[in-house]
Amino acid sequence: MGSLSRIGAVAANTFRETIRERVLYNLVFFAILMTLSGLLLARLSIRQDEKIIKDLGLAAMDVFGVVIAIFIGVGLVSKEIERRSLFPLLAKPLSREELVLGKAAGLAWTLFVNVAVMTLGLYVTLMLTGRSFDPSLLKAVYGIYLSLLMVLALALLFSTLTSSAVASVCTLGLVIAGRFSDVIRNMNEVTSGVPGGVTEFLYWLLPNFRSLDFKTAVVYGLPVPFDLLGLVTLYAVTYTAVVLLLALAAIRNRDFQ
Repeated sequence: MGSLSRIGAVAANTFRETIRERVLYNLVFFAILMTLSGLLLARLSIRQDEKIIKDLGLAAMDVFGVVIAIFIGVGLVSKEIERRSLFPLLAKPLSREELVLGKAAGLAWTLFVNVAVMTLGLYVTLMLTGRSFDPSLLKAVYGIYLSLLMVLALALLFSTLTSSAVASVCTLGLVIAGRFSDVIRNMNEVTSGVPGGVTEFLYWLLPNFRSLDFKTAVVYGLPVPFDLLGLVTLYAVTYTAVVLLLALAAIRNRDFQ
């Protein structure tokens, strides 16, 4: 069996493993519940019901998607290392790199399915209010999914370096910092003690989740051109690939004894 076949087998097994997680179903349920709650909140606002439902639904998708990405990204590698269940897998004709890549592919597909379910919940909610299908929402959803792939890659990286608890905290910290990357970049204008070169370096080092956030633009009907989507796709794919390469290097050099 070739390398791609082994990676595909790990990906399929990872997907089956993650969809059995009860916490995963609970998170998706609460995300859809928050979206549906927009029906109630919309009644409190005059002529703003559609915006409220879209805003709340996309925000729920983003927040719960990040939690899911961290939960499954950290858990499936670091927990196997902690429980020593990783060794039987590596005893087979399966390299460490193939294991990580397979798990990354399986988790990416899990995220896609969960985002699709939450997107369907949002469209159903809009349909219940008599709204027509709005394809522009898919642009915001696409940005969310790209950001979740970056979160997933970071979670996998930290899970190969440390324990699940520390990996979760580190990933969450980078996610928060990445959402305020523009603030960090301009920090030297507010605080004179911070050199501009340092803030510029941090800006490019941190994941720039703000560039992938089209929620506000979509909700308020602002244009999101396809060339911009192409640029952010290139950025997200490149950043994810670099982080995964670091994860492969980390798992390759880690001593499990």
